[in-house]
Amino acid sequence: MELRRMLRCLLPALLLTLALPVAARAGETPPPGPPWILDFPTALAKAAEERKPLFLYFTKTY
Repeated sequence: MELRRMLRCLLPALLLTLALPVAARAGETPPPGPPWILDFPTALAKAAEERKPLFLYFTKTY
């Protein structure tokens, strides 16, 4: 009985752990739209120079 209870608790965690790498592959490139600058310091300098807001697009989190 104890083994069944332990498996019931661990199975969702195991499935989630296996599913995370699949979800992390999505979003390698920014979506179409504004001209994205992939280098943060360059984007920050350009935004300050043009006195425009800086928009960040997070593709992945680790």
